[in-house]
Amino acid sequence: MISLFRKIRQKLLSHLSAGNAGNRVTRYIAYAIGEIFLVVIGILIALSINNWNESSKLRAKEAILLSEMKSNLQSDLLDLEYNISGNQKRITSNEVILATLREERPFHDSLKPYFGNIFGNFQLSENTASWENLKSVGLDLISDDSLRNRISNLYSTRYPYLENTEKGVDDGYQWNYFYPMVLENLSMDTVWVSASPQDYEALVRNKKFQEVLKMNLFIRNFQQNQYEEIKEIVMRLIAQIDMHLAHLNE
Repeated sequence: MISLFRKIRQKLLSHLSAGNAGNRVTRYIAYAIGEIFLVVIGILIALSINNWNESSKLRAKEAILLSEMKSNLQSDLLDLEYNISGNQKRITSNEVILATLREERPFHDSLKPYFGNIFGNFQLSENTASWENLKSVGLDLISDDSLRNRISNLYSTRYPYLENTEKGVDDGYQWNYFYPMVLENLSMDTVWVSASPQDYEALVRNKKFQEVLKMNLFIRNFQQNQYEEIKEIVMRLIAQIDMHLAHLNE
């Protein structure tokens, strides 16, 4: 650009020393301005192409990461569905046994599957590989603000909260309080399949066992709500990722 102005200056000086300097200078100025304009346009076009290339690379990278995240979430969804199904069976067993003991119904072999399935908890093994990748490259890679916020909320808020209730509340209660009561009062035929009371009449009068059972039922229902809520969040997030991927591929 500097050399161009030097040439213009030299030509202007040579034209000024010749005849009809005014007309020649005017024409040359117009010519020089045109040349400068073309140079500027060329620079802008080059910058635009470079920016477009960089943007295309980022969008391609975003699409790859979101596809991986969708796969991770689908795996989480299967885990959540398993937990919901298994936890519901625990709830049913707890409800049946608690009602049976409260109402002092006579023992029957049909109660064995319920006694065998009253204890035990579940934990979600979420796949966070794509989330860790996103954090390493920067959350701004996700170009949709709403999608970025939903992803961040799931992985940085909802999943950690669920893990805290699973390990900090449910797991501790299950194995420190409830399981010892089960071992003390029940005989296991097959774990989570069949069990029977060691002394059914004594168990009916055992109010402490019933209170522990009530608390376990409360925790089971609480965890069930957590699993179902997060399942809905994951399903909506997968749908939003699909929509955004379709937009990126347009």
